[in-house]
Amino acid sequence: MPDEFDSNLLSGFLQTGLQISLGAAQKSMEMLRNPSDSALKIASEMTSLLALPAETGPGLQDKAQAMAGVWLQKGATLVAECKAAGGKLTEER
Repeated sequence: MPDEFDSNLLSGFLQTGLQISLGAAQKSMEMLRNPSDSALKIASEMTSLLALPAETGPGLQDKAQAMAGVWLQKGATLVAECKAAGGKLTEER
């Protein structure tokens, strides 16, 4: 099994982690430039995290699964945006 380890795998993980971190830092700096707009954006994102989709079933388990799906979708979108922003920063240098 150790013979099957790809040596580029670790460098890919490190590069992806660096891109996500740089993208998150860039997004934070953008938010600091205009705090009032950022506060409104954060408030709207928080309310969207707590809103259930219309097709959610009546049971508690259905609501919990729908909420988890919303959070996973929002989290994956945020990570993808941070990675894209970080990728632009690493390509420029």
